[in-house]
Amino acid sequence: MEGRVGLVVVGLGGVGSSLVTGVLAARAHLVHPFGSLAEAGGTGRPPGSSLTGWREKAPLAELGDLVLGAFELKDDDAYRATLRAGLISRSLVDELRPELRKVRAMLGARQAPTRRELADMLAEDLRGFLAHHHCTRGVVVCTIPGLRTRPTKLGFTSEEVWTALEEGADWITPGVVYAAAAAQAGCAFVAAGRDAALCAPGIPSLFAEKGLAIAGAGLLGPDALLREILGQVLAQEGMQLAGAASLSTRAEERGASLWGGPDRTSEIGLGSAWAGGAFELSLELRGQVALYLAARALDAALLLELAARARRTGAQEWMEALFTVPLGTPTLHEAAPRSIAERRALLTAELSSLAEAARRAAA
Repeated sequence: MEGRVGLVVVGLGGVGSSLVTGVLAARAHLVHPFGSLAEAGGTGRPPGSSLTGWREKAPLAELGDLVLGAFELKDDDAYRATLRAGLISRSLVDELRPELRKVRAMLGARQAPTRRELADMLAEDLRGFLAHHHCTRGVVVCTIPGLRTRPTKLGFTSEEVWTALEEGADWITPGVVYAAAAAQAGCAFVAAGRDAALCAPGIPSLFAEKGLAIAGAGLLGPDALLREILGQVLAQEGMQLAGAASLSTRAEERGASLWGGPDRTSEIGLGSAWAGGAFELSLELRGQVALYLAARALDAALLLELAARARRTGAQEWMEALFTVPLGTPTLHEAAPRSIAERRALLTAELSSLAEAARRAAA
């Protein structure tokens, strides 16, 4: 594989700033890339572990080949944004300060007659970024959230999406504007933030028409995996999962101090037991969920960049294991037909064909 890859993060909040800082720290060998399925925990894997990184199965872009960029609403850089988020240790952030300072955000907030013209401006910024850094390919990772519920009207074709951008339709969110900009600039697009507007069927059409790849929408959080594991554990004990409840809280609301940070995700399940009895099982993850999502955002970007080299276009449904719902589907609340484990198995199986296609395209 040759050429540099522009990785542009939209939004330097907790997920975006952690993604940038984590990449810089990992390639400087200051930390191991724990949490990334592409890396499978780096050198910290226990001896004899069956878990292997995705890059051992396919030629994913190296972290050293990534050129990091960002969009923000105001003048900002990755150093200030990471300090503001407060998710990564100050000593590590200060050690990376020179590199983080170089990641200056391009301005996403500006005056434009229409959102279509705003998308044109952002696309020009993306083209300039890729050209300035001599990047042969680009991936935009949008971390900003949008609509939580599906709008009554959505663009079902690319033409309808462009018309909605021109007219400023109610369902056009910032995520849709950045998606349109990425498509015009020739960049693949990861919808990391949960935005129902990006589920419009016309969004993948924008990318398919230009021979580009897109994946999303909304990265799966750790609660989904905890819920699945809870059901599996009860099933192994011969108990049916009668009910499950999710509980996500922030420790500071209770005046407590939890290891790893304020985020706390709990899954509580009730299993039907012998003679009408019941057992309750709960799993809890304490730490910063944004760090989990930042690692998944990197995984998605690396996979999508590989798909682009393999000449895949449009919505990449094989990547649904990483997302709440694939792009182009009608609702964010549609039940997943397969378990997370099954979807990850399908994703892993797809890597060999992607690797072969990428090699043929490069030949």
